[in-house]
Amino acid sequence: MFASICPFPRSTGRILLAFASILAASSTAWPAGATSDIALKSDVSGLKIARLQTLPKAPQPVSDAPCGVVPQPKGEGGKIAAALGWGVTGEARLGPYEAVSFAGEFEQATGSSCDISQGNVALFDGSKLLALIYADKNSKLSIGTIVAIKDHLRILDGDLVQMPVGEIWLGGGRNVDVKPLAGEEQVCDGKAVVPNLYGKPITEARQAVIAKGWEPFQSPAPSYPDPFGDSIRKMGIVETTDCSGTGFAYCSYYYHKGDMELGVTSFGDGTPTVLGYDAVCERLKWHKSE
Repeated sequence: MFASICPFPRSTGRILLAFASILAASSTAWPAGATSDIALKSDVSGLKIARLQTLPKAPQPVSDAPCGVVPQPKGEGGKIAAALGWGVTGEARLGPYEAVSFAGEFEQATGSSCDISQGNVALFDGSKLLALIYADKNSKLSIGTIVAIKDHLRILDGDLVQMPVGEIWLGGGRNVDVKPLAGEEQVCDGKAVVPNLYGKPITEARQAVIAKGWEPFQSPAPSYPDPFGDSIRKMGIVETTDCSGTGFAYCSYYYHKGDMELGVTSFGDGTPTVLGYDAVCERLKWHKSE
């Protein structure tokens, strides 16, 4: 799933991250021979990256978090963060580094949804902390977790319906860059292009997909009452299928191009918003229609 805009409002106090206390409690001086020559850069407005040598204890240890936490971190960095009282939400490799997303506050909502606050991403070189990525206190962005996407990492926000806010890339000389999502990306070894659809109304996303040569696939009518899906299909979005009708009102949409299939997922009532999409490259992997 390729998984922007925060769909649920947060008060300023809730999105203030624990980064200020982390810096206050940590030394940023690097000893001779350390990795101070590695360049760190963020091109995402609202996301910062800073050198950090020591990760302090969490302001309030996370114990028995109801959601969002990795039960048993596997990497050295994840184990360090957990031992300091943080709730580890993700672990992934970025070249020679281990990236660990962690947070200090968790609140469970509908189903398995989780509202994550005080989130950050730490980059470790073995057991040595290299840097911390955090959301600026004046930004509306938040950090919830990380996911691996081919040769880079994607940062998802901490909202109930998580969407990407940026990506972490490894540059030359082991440098680290935090970048915004590209406007489009190639899929299936460059055979097709998918525009960035995150946070867009499905009406707008549909037009963008069709403009790239993808054709809407109209699934068979459901065998159960589907008033919400019917309301979207009446808008001309005939490919609407698999609508939940409750909770976050998820719906799916499928598009074909040759042997490739693009699946799009939305949430929300009225005109739904795209929260994720994924492409498969073989007909055998297409979704199974009812």
